[in-house]
Amino acid sequence: MKHISVNKIFSSSKSVSLVCGRDLAPLPRLAPKLFSAADKFCLVTDRKCFSVFKRGFDRLLGNASGRTVVFETPNGAAAKNFKTLERLLAFMLKNGVSRSSLIIAAGGGSVTDLAGLAAALYMRGIKWVSVPTTLLGQADAGIGGKTAVNLGGLKNIAGAFYQPDFTVCDTSFLDSLSATELRAGAGELLKYALIAPVKPGREVLRNLSAALKGGKKELSAITSACAVFKLDLVSRDEREETGLRETLNFGHTAGHAFEAASNGSLSHGYAVLWGMRYAAMLSYKLGIMDRKAAPAVQAALQIIEPPALKTPCLNFERFNMFIRRDKKSGAHTNRFMLIVRPGVLKGVNNIPDRILKQTLRELA
Repeated sequence: MKHISVNKIFSSSKSVSLVCGRDLAPLPRLAPKLFSAADKFCLVTDRKCFSVFKRGFDRLLGNASGRTVVFETPNGAAAKNFKTLERLLAFMLKNGVSRSSLIIAAGGGSVTDLAGLAAALYMRGIKWVSVPTTLLGQADAGIGGKTAVNLGGLKNIAGAFYQPDFTVCDTSFLDSLSATELRAGAGELLKYALIAPVKPGREVLRNLSAALKGGKKELSAITSACAVFKLDLVSRDEREETGLRETLNFGHTAGHAFEAASNGSLSHGYAVLWGMRYAAMLSYKLGIMDRKAAPAVQAALQIIEPPALKTPCLNFERFNMFIRRDKKSGAHTNRFMLIVRPGVLKGVNNIPDRILKQTLRELA
């Protein structure tokens, strides 16, 4: 199956490469200059991922396998904290990782977030490779250079913008995911269907149903469309200074609040789907959404039915606390990305509590 290769030059003059496809060649063959220049490799992955993909990782590393040390993190969001970050940095130091070494992050978004931040901090910055192995990671989280750990119950509070030198999205890793796991990551895919221009948005919607049933061709098409769109957008607004990259936050303000209020029982993808439904209702209620676009937006958000929100997620005081503490709010009491129509979004600040509360009640 053919693969897609993209290279973007960022404002810092850093060259960032992305390869998407299926059954791709080993990393040293895909990026020979990057790997031949490294003296050692540090593979960062979670315990479950390493157990499932150990043979796959041997193939992935190719001739670099013999010079690779492996750091296993806890599974999922339990990896994204200062304790694990400190352990990883100490492991790198103990095992002789130098400024000429290369970190390879292979796993879900928690792994790529953690390893990318470690790469940014270690010896003031060393090169790293992102190899997302989940649907959510390949479509979104493993791309774009946002690295972070959680703090005080809030997502991604401590972090840095630090681009991977190379990103590889090989959809053969997705073969291990169940239909339930694929659906749990689909919220971010629907986000791209609503924020992207017409062509990539239609590509997502056209392939979504078959992709969620495990269709190999459709999974490759949908992840490639999302990944290429995101890398292009991020290259034009790496640090969220022009507002362009902020469109990627559609559904995330309320979504992160739902995720936090659920204490992790609601997956990120489902939380974002609920967050987009909430944002769409706000958009309509405030008169921001184009009324002609409302049926298309609603239809897209109803393609997948997420698990019902549990009682703690619907407690407005708790919900509003997370909204106010969201890092995207800045100096405002709150900030939401709202939708005008597919492909056109608008940032809105300081929405009154009475409207937020009423919308949450209606969402329930």
